[in-house]
Amino acid sequence: MIEPSVIAAAGVVAGSIVAVGTRDGRAVALGLLVAMVAAPLVASPLPDSLAAAAGILGAVLAAYLLWASARVNRSSGAGSGIGWVAETAAAAAAFAIGLNVSLVTPLPGPIVAQAAGMALIVLAVVPIMGRDVMRLGAGVILLVLGVSLLTAAWLGPMAPLTRLAIAALLVGVAGAASVAIAVQPTVLPAEATPPTDIPSSPAPEPSTELPAPATGSSRLPGFSRRVRP
Repeated sequence: MIEPSVIAAAGVVAGSIVAVGTRDGRAVALGLLVAMVAAPLVASPLPDSLAAAAGILGAVLAAYLLWASARVNRSSGAGSGIGWVAETAAAAAAFAIGLNVSLVTPLPGPIVAQAAGMALIVLAVVPIMGRDVMRLGAGVILLVLGVSLLTAAWLGPMAPLTRLAIAALLVGVAGAASVAIAVQPTVLPAEATPPTDIPSSPAPEPSTELPAPATGSSRLPGFSRRVRP
């Protein structure tokens, strides 16, 4: 039977891959929501009800801040910098290394927490090195989650106050990212940019020729020409 911590670890990694690989800002928020909600469930033993409720509330609030900023500003991330296949392969390799190599002996926490933490840190490297605000915020959130999972694996179960501090940190990072998204300059799409390669017609040159004298029987109205016999 598969343990719940293994399923939670798989959900954390899957949500993180979606968060760093998609271009839609709302999909980034949903992927981070899955990762943040599932991350506390990787620990063994499971956190108490108060700490779990605080973690879920912080995850929902952090994801909502990113969702709202992406919806209002219609922002989208730059997508994966190395591609979906490369992101998945890197996360799978880091997860496998975390399952087979133990840096702390004996390991106080679950081995899947170490594996998931390594996978999240690997996924956070490329977004943090970029310039896109949405991807940068997602990378910092994944880095915080990865470090918290490694801490749970290497140091054992976390205290409720520590979980509250991590939830507050995630909300702060998401809030800072949403503010940065709101104040960043809006880039017009390509079809809305006026073309610059259309040659303009030259202005007509002023004419220097004098008007030709009038010919024919042009008379002022009200005057008639008298013909002498």
